[in-house]
Amino acid sequence: MKICFTLPYYNPAYTDPARFFVLAPVMRYLPQAVAALGYQVDAVLAFPTPHDFVEGGVHYHFVPSHPLARTLAQRAGRWLHRDPSTLEPACRALSIIRDLQPDLVHFHGTNLYLNHCLMLAVLPRRRPPIVLHYHGGSPSPNTLARRLQRFNFRRTNRFLFTTHAHARPFIDAGLIDEPGRVVPFMQISTVFQRRGRDKSRRETGMTGNPVCLWVGRLDANKDPMTALRGFEQILAARPEAHWYLYYLTDALLPRLRQYLEARPLLKEHVHFRGRAPFEQMETIFNSADLFLQASRREVAGRAGLEAMACGVIPVVTGIPSFYAMTDGGRYGVLFRPGDAEALARGVLSIPLDEVPERSRQVHAWFEQAFSFPALAKQLDAVYREVFDESG
Repeated sequence: MKICFTLPYYNPAYTDPARFFVLAPVMRYLPQAVAALGYQVDAVLAFPTPHDFVEGGVHYHFVPSHPLARTLAQRAGRWLHRDPSTLEPACRALSIIRDLQPDLVHFHGTNLYLNHCLMLAVLPRRRPPIVLHYHGGSPSPNTLARRLQRFNFRRTNRFLFTTHAHARPFIDAGLIDEPGRVVPFMQISTVFQRRGRDKSRRETGMTGNPVCLWVGRLDANKDPMTALRGFEQILAARPEAHWYLYYLTDALLPRLRQYLEARPLLKEHVHFRGRAPFEQMETIFNSADLFLQASRREVAGRAGLEAMACGVIPVVTGIPSFYAMTDGGRYGVLFRPGDAEALARGVLSIPLDEVPERSRQVHAWFEQAFSFPALAKQLDAVYREVFDESG
């Protein structure tokens, strides 16, 4: 069977496929994991510059748009106040998909309705089944765009959403008229591995018992203040605890620092590390015991998955994506958004001498449920079901 993965969207700031794969590892490793199951796999990706190569059994086609299409998209983006790349017709990429004659198209992006519609138009009348992979977004408020989404969705065989809760807005909007076609599927993963804690800590200089970690933006949605107040209560019971924060944006950093200025002891145990190169993140995760995150919403939660891949125990809010990620809290701690006391109680319920075994269990669960080979096996079941329906 021939599978074609496609993402008809690109960030114009990245012209190197290697850099793109760092930002979107799912487009590198998920197709390769599917190829390892015996499928013939192509990946056709819209991109600013052309590249064509084979890696891990997958033929990658990086395809730039026609300059005129790019110019029109830029003008439309300014007019509609939208990212021009979402409006850029990827006609060249879509024609490659047509010529490949795949048995199934795995389309990434529920809100790339223009190129989704164009793909349906260029494929043969007896088009291959389509599996649509959610990467965030909501039903469009624009009437024309909504109609395009409805047209596309009615010709889509399966929808991969992180959880059924993430699909609910599309169902309620009437875009998905058969909820049975929604498949819960973690939309991202990582190739990070669990490694020795002592060696990792020597490299990062992180110390503590336990070592707590934050990786994420310092903004209202991530809610670092709740995590800070929770850590304060953890420290009161476990005076050797330390918390290390790595972040890309720092909107709430002044507020966090102000809180710490009035609490000198707490300040000594909280370490703002800022941005770290991606190449160091695996070692950073492997230096930690607990991953604290207080998000109020998440499409999936890449940092949480990276933590679990390294055996770091997730201490996260009970929102749908984290509920699925931790198997309802079986592999980690769940607490209500904004509830610092519940965060602390969850952490303190784990005896320190049980942390290594809990770490092993978290890592094993990640490998079983969310590693790229595990996701590929889930896709294999979806593909086979779709093929059986299509005859």
